[in-house]
Amino acid sequence: MPLSHIRPMSGPAALAVTILDDSWRPRRLLPVRGPWSAVLPDLLMDESRWIALMQRRPSGSIATPGPADIALTRAIIRSLRPLDLRLADHLIEARDQRFSFRDAGLL
Repeated sequence: MPLSHIRPMSGPAALAVTILDDSWRPRRLLPVRGPWSAVLPDLLMDESRWIALMQRRPSGSIATPGPADIALTRAIIRSLRPLDLRLADHLIEARDQRFSFRDAGLL
C-alpha cells in the first residue's frame, strides 16, 4: 500500500519519521529537528519494524528528489538495517506535488 495519502506535517519545510504498523498504517509521527540519530531511541523503543520518511519542501520547490535526497535515503536504509527496521517509503511533498521513492522504484 503506498503511503502517498498521508499528510502529517505543516509549515514551509519539515522532515519527520512516521512509525508504521505491519500493515503500513501510521502509528506515530516523530519530527526530525536535529541529526537523524536523535530519533533512533524512539524508533528502538517502539515495536514496529516499519517507518516512512516524510519530507515537506517550501513553496516554490519541486517534489522531484535530487542527488542529496537519494543519498539521504540510502544512508537511512543502511543505518536501519542492523536495527531490524525497514523503510517503507520516503515521500517528498512540494506544493501540490508528491514523490514516492517506493512508487518510483527507488527502494
